[in-house]
Amino acid sequence: MTKLQERLYQYIAEDRYADLTADEAFIMVRRQLNEAEARLTASMTGEQKHLFSRYMDEENRIVSLQLRHIFRETLTIVHDILNVSL
Repeated sequence: MTKLQERLYQYIAEDRYADLTADEAFIMVRRQLNEAEARLTASMTGEQKHLFSRYMDEENRIVSLQLRHIFRETLTIVHDILNVSL
């Protein structure tokens, strides 16, 4: 991504994230996810928890790459539609 694209992405990810965390549907799904993870890890051994944590780190890294790709594609579409440079 260009510096401008990166800054715009960071603005959305950091400053606008509060809008998402205030959304009732997001809150409900996040709560369900946290409860499911707690149930899953409750009976895990220390080694299993460590492996699960490493897996989640990689999952988060991949999701981040996917979100950045979607963001770049969205900017490309906006550029194509409006013929403006971002």
